[in-house]
Amino acid sequence: MLNIYKANLRRVLKHGFYIFGCIVAFLGTMLSAYMPIFPFLEGKTPEIRMFFVSAAMVAYFTIFIPIFCNVEYSDGVIRNKVIAGYSQTRIFLGHLLTQFTAVFIMWGFYMLGGLVGGARPKGEELISNIVVLFAVFAYAAVIQALSFRLRKPVPLVVSSAFLFQYCFSSVMFGNAILMNAKGTSAFVGSLIYNIPSLGQWFSRSGFADDIANPGALWQLGMSLLMIAVAGILGLYGIEKRNLE
Repeated sequence: MLNIYKANLRRVLKHGFYIFGCIVAFLGTMLSAYMPIFPFLEGKTPEIRMFFVSAAMVAYFTIFIPIFCNVEYSDGVIRNKVIAGYSQTRIFLGHLLTQFTAVFIMWGFYMLGGLVGGARPKGEELISNIVVLFAVFAYAAVIQALSFRLRKPVPLVVSSAFLFQYCFSSVMFGNAILMNAKGTSAFVGSLIYNIPSLGQWFSRSGFADDIANPGALWQLGMSLLMIAVAGILGLYGIEKRNLE
């Protein structure tokens, strides 16, 4: 699996679309922290303006992971790896670890851009950025599992776009529903709200009511649970698949 991971990582780091994404992550965050490029962020601190653009990583990996994985199938790369003696399980896990690394590197560019732009996240602000990092890890794991299940480009693109739209819509409606929730139902609702990565982002961006935030430990736990579920679903029956 280590060899697969290193080979995939080399491909990622040379991928033009990924390089472009890292540049945008750096410049976009730097400019956002330096000045309010969105009118509704006028008067907000550099740390808040910086955090706002972190949701773009969710949208980015909705596109990048399907592109990266689909090429592996269409070009017969995965089939060649199986012929070379690698199991599909090891290939999947190697890809998953690659995407986690890609997320972490881009998050690093995002953080660096914020620091250069004048943001100094600390305390709860720093925790929020770490929460979002793990939320994007979880989202990448889900998209990765989807990419290994749907090997045809059109269904994969449509499904990825639908998943992103579902995440966005669910937290928007969820925010309205939670406004009237109380007690246990409010807490359970906040956990459900934080299953999508955008839910965790909304709950810490100031665009959601405080009731939507169950706390960092719960949010990190939800992300780790989603990674585990995505891994199980992605690996289920994978060795029995025909790669033709």
